[in-house]
Amino acid sequence: MEKYGDLRFIIGSFFFLSGIVLLVLAFGVASQKTYGHELNLYGGLGMTLFGMFMLWLRWRDKG
Repeated sequence: MEKYGDLRFIIGSFFFLSGIVLLVLAFGVASQKTYGHELNLYGGLGMTLFGMFMLWLRWRDKG
């Protein structure tokens, strides 16, 4: 239960999952080449990378 109290885990999980949702939208539902497609793609990539970085910080500090 301690890991859920760490904000790095909560923030990292939120951004990682939100980024995955945007990436799925970019490649699946909004597969047309529009401005929304690029926004979902780059936003999803950025959010996923930031979430992974926050989760890595949590994992690194744990040991």
